[in-house]
Amino acid sequence: MPEAADRPARAPLTRDAVLDAALEIADSEGVDGLSMRSLGRRLGVEAMSIYHHLPNKQAVIDGIVDRVWADVDLAPAEDWRRAVRRTARSAFVTLLHHPWANRIRASSGGPARMAYIDASLGHLRRGGFSAEQAFHAHHVLEAYIQGYVIQALDFAPGDPDDERAQRDAAIAYLTDAGMNHLIEHIGLHGGEQGSGFDFGLELLLDGLARRLPH
Repeated sequence: MPEAADRPARAPLTRDAVLDAALEIADSEGVDGLSMRSLGRRLGVEAMSIYHHLPNKQAVIDGIVDRVWADVDLAPAEDWRRAVRRTARSAFVTLLHHPWANRIRASSGGPARMAYIDASLGHLRRGGFSAEQAFHAHHVLEAYIQGYVIQALDFAPGDPDDERAQRDAAIAYLTDAGMNHLIEHIGLHGGEQGSGFDFGLELLLDGLARRLPH
């Protein structure tokens, strides 16, 4: 048996190491799979050791939610429409990569989340919108991003054989019922979700542009 001095030293536990492991668990198992015990197993330490760095599970969740928002591109202060589009699309793609965060993001008020909100409002204010218009526009954009993430995940590819069987059964029923528009609609599902997101985002931006004073 090797002497204790010959064993590789374990890296010291840090707040960043805890949040790295917590983010891995949340991404692979969802937030429901995240606990102080599962976190301790992932890190190879007793759960009690984690409390020296983060006081409870909620603090861990707040920390990893803010890490997700730190990945969003806040865009430079350029043309308001281009900046809003870039930030909104980055938020959409980021939340698709961390779908669990889409459901709980509003509960986190960490630095990255606050920076995102401030940047979103700033793009609109610099574009000429009043504070009240920017307030409502930001919330409309947030609702659209969150809703489209949910829809994109609902239509994410599953088992090909099951999907084909369900699709064939649905089309057979709709054909008998004469619902040709819905058949056409179903045929367009399965495309790249980003194109639909961009289509809706442009509609929102067109509507906002019409609100600007000439």
